[in-house]
Amino acid sequence: MSFAIIDRMTVASEQLTLLDQSALLELVPALPLMEEGENHGAVFTKEWIVDLMLDLCDYRSQRDLVAIKLLEPSCGDGAFLLRIVKRLSCSLRTHGRELSDAHDAIRAYDLQLTNVRTTRERLIDLLIDEGWSGVETVVAHWIRHADYLRAADGADFDLVIGNPPYIRAQEIPEQRRNTYLGLWSTMTMGTDIFVGFIEKGLRSLKPEVRLCFIVADRWQHNAYGRKLRKLISERYAVDAMFEMHGVDAFAAPVSAYPAITLIRRGTQGSVLYASAQADLNEQGGDRLKAWFEQSEPNATHDAMFSACVLPDWFRTEEIWPSGSPEVLAFLEDMVERFHPLEDAATGTKVGIGIATGADDVFITNDAACVEPDRLIPLLTSADITTGHVQWTGNYLVDPWDENGQLVDLTRYPRLSAYFLDNAGALKKRHVAQKRPERWYSTIDKVHSGLRERPKLVLQDMSSTISPVLDTQHYPHHNLYWITSTGWDLEVLGGLLLSEVAELFVRAYGVKMRNGTMRFQSQYLRMIRLPAQSSLDEALCNALRTAFRERDREGATRAAMQASGLTALPNYRGQ
Repeated sequence: MSFAIIDRMTVASEQLTLLDQSALLELVPALPLMEEGENHGAVFTKEWIVDLMLDLCDYRSQRDLVAIKLLEPSCGDGAFLLRIVKRLSCSLRTHGRELSDAHDAIRAYDLQLTNVRTTRERLIDLLIDEGWSGVETVVAHWIRHADYLRAADGADFDLVIGNPPYIRAQEIPEQRRNTYLGLWSTMTMGTDIFVGFIEKGLRSLKPEVRLCFIVADRWQHNAYGRKLRKLISERYAVDAMFEMHGVDAFAAPVSAYPAITLIRRGTQGSVLYASAQADLNEQGGDRLKAWFEQSEPNATHDAMFSACVLPDWFRTEEIWPSGSPEVLAFLEDMVERFHPLEDAATGTKVGIGIATGADDVFITNDAACVEPDRLIPLLTSADITTGHVQWTGNYLVDPWDENGQLVDLTRYPRLSAYFLDNAGALKKRHVAQKRPERWYSTIDKVHSGLRERPKLVLQDMSSTISPVLDTQHYPHHNLYWITSTGWDLEVLGGLLLSEVAELFVRAYGVKMRNGTMRFQSQYLRMIRLPAQSSLDEALCNALRTAFRERDREGATRAAMQASGLTALPNYRGQ
């Protein structure tokens, strides 16, 4: 498929305010269905989770469900459809209808023919057991062996519900991935396929009706979800967000951080918000259901979850936080009162260390391998694990001059010989193949002066926030750095060593196993701090002392005092 067609489709999809993408889909040439052996990202959902979601959407047998046109975009083994059809069957009896009346009440898709056949058989058996006849034709019409992201649906559904597949973009065959990128404007080269499912599902809704997915919430915290967050903020409303981190919600164990997300095509209002403990089970799910079914739910702290009604949701394409209701209230207060860590007013910047693209070549502990001025002492994650800099002797072999240009190798015979000895490895890299004349460059340039500049450095991955002060080394890409012309870095380091700062990273960052956090620049930039000018000398000294002594508790006490806090919220789910 040509990129010219993809570009035309992308422009068209971005301009659509509602789906009618039928004409757009006509531009797309046919694609083969994915092979049975390919990754389909199927993770099947437990019955009690499905029932919880159906109740949240008010899809109940007491209602005339024939009047609700439902879409299930990835039916899998029928986890959702079996519960849906069970309720639909009961509704038909209650309202004196025939099964044929429900001919258009359900539409479902799956890419795997095996799943389509299995789910059809299970639904046929269910409906026969329920006493219905003529079921094969209706069930065959309900479930289609097709690619949902390419199906020409209109914007006429009353409910979109399900568990979309989990497949990273790089794992999708190239032709198929390029087609999706052209059709769905929120998808980028780094997105998981479920981002496209969310976008298409939203564009399929009638006014004031809802999409309800259980899906990994990393799109809320990563850069690749920015376009989807923007779309939702501008045109839709988050009605409910139930974090289910660690909950046994699926038929097989998976390392996902899912959330039940309910989004309406309409204006943003209040939000049902819940944060579940990992031990949430069916009984806890029943209590959560009883909570949201109240006419005016009050904030509650169950043994298995905490829940509240938020007055609004985050109307921004920037990262959305997560955590307990108390954490969200804390964040809202801090954002209202203080400035972000990266701030032109204080000259504070956040960045990441150098990525070389060939660490085996560009990092060495041989101080004689090239000319001395081509070696920069390099700081790595292993050098700061104790909370202090303990340099292990690694150097960066530097191919850049002070003006950000690649050096002339003829002026550096030892550097030239070193790179030529490693030319095979260097020239295989994508960056070298793209620009052959720059075959000996690192991916990132060296920032002039960063080595000597005082800076706080943090490990990319750690169980706690632990900034370290460095003045002599250049940071590697597994470290993030903070420089400032306006802050005393030891005072700033004390603030960042505290649980106050860590709460921001926990709330905004992607969650990992065993409580490990990612201290990436996009999350560090979300930290809010009081101005240094608002801190008296005693408080500054307390922060400096806590930072020097690695006293996390002391840093937290001082940071709370600096921020006007009497207590910190409990971060549920960690």
